[in-house]
Amino acid sequence: MQHKYPVPPFPSFGELVYEVCIRSGLVPTNDDDPQYNQLKSFKDERKRPALRPIHFPKHVLVDVEKRLAGFIKSDMHAFLIFGAVRKFLESYSALIVTSDATLFNREQLEESVLWPSAFASISAIFLKIFTELFPGNDAEELLRHPSPLALHIRTVCKAGPTDFKAICQFRADKYNIQPDNCRHTLDDWLNGESVPRLESCQDVLDAMNMGNDTSSLVWMLTARLLSKTAPHHREQILYHLKHDNGLPDTIELFRALKRQAGWDLGEKLNIGPDRPYSKLRAALFDPAVPRDGAAVEDMIARQVKTWEPIAEHTMHEIEWFRGRYLVLCGKPEQAYEHYLAAYNLGAGRDPKIYQEVIDEALALAGKLGNKKGVRRFSELLYLYWSTDWDGQEESLPEHFERKFPQALRYVACA
Repeated sequence: MQHKYPVPPFPSFGELVYEVCIRSGLVPTNDDDPQYNQLKSFKDERKRPALRPIHFPKHVLVDVEKRLAGFIKSDMHAFLIFGAVRKFLESYSALIVTSDATLFNREQLEESVLWPSAFASISAIFLKIFTELFPGNDAEELLRHPSPLALHIRTVCKAGPTDFKAICQFRADKYNIQPDNCRHTLDDWLNGESVPRLESCQDVLDAMNMGNDTSSLVWMLTARLLSKTAPHHREQILYHLKHDNGLPDTIELFRALKRQAGWDLGEKLNIGPDRPYSKLRAALFDPAVPRDGAAVEDMIARQVKTWEPIAEHTMHEIEWFRGRYLVLCGKPEQAYEHYLAAYNLGAGRDPKIYQEVIDEALALAGKLGNKKGVRRFSELLYLYWSTDWDGQEESLPEHFERKFPQALRYVACA
């Protein structure tokens, strides 16, 4: 039976690259295109974490870079652009791995936090880079216009009607169609009623004898991407473009917006006055707390009831607490399934999954002699966080004792 996993609040690498490639037209939505299928496959990876490291396959990025280089007719500029892309993905990874998004769903986080900060900021940075590399285009004007690509086509056609006629004739000759039909299509583009495919954008530039000019190709691609971007998101990009926010400012803005949005969401919830969370954590991690198994079970049950209105956002912690308690009760086999559930429910939602849960799961897999679990959890740790385990199989018992010390064990468990 196929598992259905929750959608984490933060979009994955694959989703971000997929959206940019599809909206720009760089990769058409065609099932016959192997690159489209590669992008779509990784975009859907968020639906089935199942111990798979969530990182973008390098070969897919390499293929996208080659496609960009082919369109803009410049390997060098494609390399420079993708250098900036990779830096953003690294920064984004660090941001989401250390950020708690427990109460958010995808739409709330994107609209209230990510677009006003990280997404708009990186978009503005790329527009600044393009303006410096390829001057002569007004990024602010494109962002303000209701149809950026329509505006850009008109800008390219400096002779107006004469150039429009040349484009129609070029396309009529190329595709063996009537010039009048071409004119109707071009009017739709110029009025912003439709967005041409990237191949049609290439036709416009070819008709203007600009089809091999990297600057013209980059801005045509950019204008198409902006036309596929929501107007209120373009306004947010414009804000960052005008205020010239650097990365530290953007990260601080992200955190401030997330704190405020999280507070607003929390105020709307009524999760009850009985909140044993801190005492439960202490009972599972602090050896100074008396070992009372019945009290732990009671606190877990109360916490489940308290979090019932937000169960889908918090069940990963309940699974973690249950798993840890079972380990401390000497029931590692039962505990392991709870750790798997905690990872699958919480990956991409709660930084404690990377900071604590995966390392405990690694130690538990070692205790059980589960080599597959050891390999996968260690891969996830090395990708996202760190561990005290030295990577040697013979030291796994020591790692288990480090994560579940004898002083924390419960002797009387149900």
